[in-house]
Amino acid sequence: MSQKKKSKEELFILHLYEKALATGDPENEVDRYVVGNLVGEHTKGADNTVQWLTKNNFIKRGERSKIYLTSLGISLAKELQSE
Repeated sequence: MSQKKKSKEELFILHLYEKALATGDPENEVDRYVVGNLVGEHTKGADNTVQWLTKNNFIKRGERSKIYLTSLGISLAKELQSE
């Protein structure tokens, strides 16, 4: 059976999780534009995705352009990885 294609929001969560995990903790802050670049979004697109994910409680904003995953975001990232 073929896998369902992931949305840009799902890809954003996955890349954020992987970047944060690489720093040692999935709750560490990561620059939103680095993650957006990995997903193929420009700054405005990354800002829009961050706004949507923040509104839906998957991520929270840190200082400047930093973001981090909430517990809900971490759960979603783990679920997406196992697909």
